[in-house]
Amino acid sequence: MLALDNDLISQYFAFQQGKKDKYDRDTIVKLFKYLQPFTISVSQKNEINLSDEIAHALSADGLIKIRNRANEDELIQKTLLKIMLTKDRVDGTYPYPYINILDDEIDVRFSATYKSGENRDKVIEHLRALLLEATEINIYDRYLTKINHANDSWNINKNILHTILPQKAVDINIFCQYNWNSSRENDLSSYCADWSINKEPWVNSLHDRYITTDKMEILLSSGLINLSSTQKDFTYIVKIK
Repeated sequence: MLALDNDLISQYFAFQQGKKDKYDRDTIVKLFKYLQPFTISVSQKNEINLSDEIAHALSADGLIKIRNRANEDELIQKTLLKIMLTKDRVDGTYPYPYINILDDEIDVRFSATYKSGENRDKVIEHLRALLLEATEINIYDRYLTKINHANDSWNINKNILHTILPQKAVDINIFCQYNWNSSRENDLSSYCADWSINKEPWVNSLHDRYITTDKMEILLSSGLINLSSTQKDFTYIVKIK
């Protein structure tokens, strides 16, 4: 549960009732990116002239909850996420707890977590589908080609890349720190002649592992190697640009 400001509530119900002259399409599109069941106060219900009939019907379906709250701050603090969606603040700023749906650093992302021992085939298939239409792919993994006494991570990661990267003409930029050489490049370019493999300098300020394309960012909680190994937990988060 979260909270909405009065303007967004009004536009949402106008949309629900098909009153096209009462809502802005772009606002509704942005709102639905964040929207989930939400709480409104009795005072908000009255301020936007929401009828008891509509309010009770939506409340009965579990879409909204109508609560007696003394003020906006109490309304927000009684929600699970402790935030209020908005698109307009008088002073032009969007400090916590307000989330500007049109432009804010807090965004909605899709994620999944796999516990130790859980199969990762589903995430591999998802990554392959996400990368299928990319025109450029950047892979950031400091240890992508690292070789140590315990294992040869490159042979494992190479097979993962062969699986998830699209078999078409695409620029693939590799950001890693260890053991990169012409043999590594050949391991990729020989698999798909249409790939353009570019090794980019590693930047020490980079810490997270992630994959970016012209359309999205995919944050990986640990290296690609943990798509093959199930010894550690693994989480990935997808954000549309």
